[in-house]
Amino acid sequence: MAPFIDSLEVRGFRAFTDLKIDSLGKVNLITGKNNCGKSTLLEAVRMLATGGALKTIVEILDYREELGSADKSERVPQPQDLSPFCNLFTGFPKLASSGQGFAIAASGSLPEAISRIEANIHWFVGRMDASASMQRYEPAAEDLFVDVDPFPALELNIAGRQRVVPLDRLRRRTPMRADADVSPAPCVYLDPFSSRSTSQMGALWDAIALTDVEQEIVEALRLVSEDIQAVQMVGGDERWAGGRTAIAKSTRYPSPVPLKSFGDGVNRLFGIILSLCNARKGVLLVDEVENGLHYSVQSDVWRTLFRLAQDLNVQVFATSHSWDCVRAFQEAAHESPEAGVLIRLSNHNDRILPTLFSEHELDIVTRDQIEVR
Repeated sequence: MAPFIDSLEVRGFRAFTDLKIDSLGKVNLITGKNNCGKSTLLEAVRMLATGGALKTIVEILDYREELGSADKSERVPQPQDLSPFCNLFTGFPKLASSGQGFAIAASGSLPEAISRIEANIHWFVGRMDASASMQRYEPAAEDLFVDVDPFPALELNIAGRQRVVPLDRLRRRTPMRADADVSPAPCVYLDPFSSRSTSQMGALWDAIALTDVEQEIVEALRLVSEDIQAVQMVGGDERWAGGRTAIAKSTRYPSPVPLKSFGDGVNRLFGIILSLCNARKGVLLVDEVENGLHYSVQSDVWRTLFRLAQDLNVQVFATSHSWDCVRAFQEAAHESPEAGVLIRLSNHNDRILPTLFSEHELDIVTRDQIEVR
């Protein structure tokens, strides 16, 4: 099965002035020094795979604390304050005057409707149509004092479909309607720390409970703790009920115990495999994949990821700066018929450049211990 994204081009997005990656694999490991764009690459793929969903944009800005506090009791920034959104564009430009934007495009088996996203920030004014039943947005005059109450907005062009979103609505996290014309692929993102709270995994568990992949999660957890026999989510979502908790049946205990009792490795692996099973026919993004996983189990973890990526038709993008993780990835890639690609990002004169290592080159890298992190 062809990769969801075979090649990727990113221009003007965060640290990427002009990044182009050809020949991506079914399973991709992204390495590089700190602040070289590993997480940013995941963000670019995430925005593309979700069809430029506004929820995704808000979650990305929120995760980096770029929108400020969500506490409504605190002062809300003025609509003219563009600074939180400058972070999305290369060089943190003064967006009110530059008109600078970013573009993310890809080729592969992804739907044409989400194959390209362009974003700019411009000033708009609201106009009521002739029937006074719907407001439309029009570009403001170059002299902002000519129009009444102009406002900055994010102008999205998603494979030819235009959408204008006032920045104040994004900043206030106002719920937005979904674009009915866009059919994004399944896309699951796992940050370096989300597996620490099993309650966050509740919705993902509900999606696969009692299906053919539920046992895959148990089998994966046995790579770290072979006594685990079954896993279940219990509890409710209400705060007074204490939220949801993952529990496990183990040969070591007379009754089920919280999955947290098994340590960070089991819980990290629970989050990774559960996320992969939810990304069927889509994309899985994992930041700092090796977090909590002892080096001795990482080869088997990668073998599981390669196998499930094939069985469930999932393209995997993961980041790491661990040599043990790179070596384990190479071992699994060597045994898998699916293409595994190592991507090293490096900064050359303020420009991020990719270097791709094929399976054969990975063999040389690990044999000779060539530095690729």
